[in-house]
Amino acid sequence: MTQIVSVQYQNANSDDLAELMLLEDLCFSRKQSYRKKLKRYFMSQVAHCIVAKMGERPIGYVLCVFTPNMKTATIKALCVHPRLRQQGVGESLLNWAEIEAMQSGASQMNAEITLENSIMQHMLSENGYIECPDRLIQIPELADGFKMRKRLIAEEYDESFANNINEIELSAMNVDHFNILSS
Repeated sequence: MTQIVSVQYQNANSDDLAELMLLEDLCFSRKQSYRKKLKRYFMSQVAHCIVAKMGERPIGYVLCVFTPNMKTATIKALCVHPRLRQQGVGESLLNWAEIEAMQSGASQMNAEITLENSIMQHMLSENGYIECPDRLIQIPELADGFKMRKRLIAEEYDESFANNINEIELSAMNVDHFNILSS
């Protein structure tokens, strides 16, 4: 039987913080917890948090930090409720994060992934991210991992790419939240 579930994607606000921290506790071990990063970046000027909700309940989020002088955005955390993984919620969060990054002037998006997080590695690879040799910053010292990067802005002028960016900007500027129906 196919169920149609409405998932809304919107900018997180301070009312969401407590539930996002509970979701994080459910998704990550204490050792990997991003709780400090979530609290620290949540209301900062350089971070952006997009939350996925079913009704009023958060089911996932992506936290990105922008470095304007380097035109870079970095995914600090991407979290989806364990029962709702592999259903496109994480990929939708990633797509909205990329749109926000482009609107903020970022030309590339980075993420650091631990070796045991094969699901995140696969999702990023499927969405055009490639492994790069940069030094790891956010992964704990004793953990093994690598950095992946995606160029968001084409280096050569491509008219179809420019048209797509204009459509994305127009659609994202005119809405506060986004509904996606999935089966």
